[in-house]
Amino acid sequence: MQILAIDKNFAVVDNQTVITGSHNWSEAANHGNDETLVVIENPTVAAHYQREFNRLYTNIKPGLPPRIQTKIDAEIKKCPQIKTPSSLEKLETATINLNTATQEELETLPGVGKKLAERIIIARQQQKFTSLQDVEKVPGISAKTLEKWQERVTW
Repeated sequence: MQILAIDKNFAVVDNQTVITGSHNWSEAANHGNDETLVVIENPTVAAHYQREFNRLYTNIKPGLPPRIQTKIDAEIKKCPQIKTPSSLEKLETATINLNTATQEELETLPGVGKKLAERIIIARQQQKFTSLQDVEKVPGISAKTLEKWQERVTW
């Protein structure tokens, strides 16, 4: 079984099965809420959902909108005594929200490369992280890795 697309509201499996409904892939939906879950086995329907997934995720632009960044830059110029570190230095010392961080931001964490960052993103799409124990379930993340992240991550 190959999961081809997973969003907070649906999944496409093997180009022929769609899992959808009010269930939102969260702990509350799994155990507490009264949710619906619909499994549709139809390649045509699956193709429509795959197209919607591609539309949603190919046009995303992480980071600040240019007009907001322009305002920030203007405010910084008003305060010349403030020395701002480079964006890479900011990323390497910033607290990173594992539920919202971009792949680039995740890759600044100790021991995280492209593949592990991708696995973190896939895992959080299935269920948001609420603790370090949740993060430890991601393949490739050990207790030793989490020790290095303790002061650097949030959710």
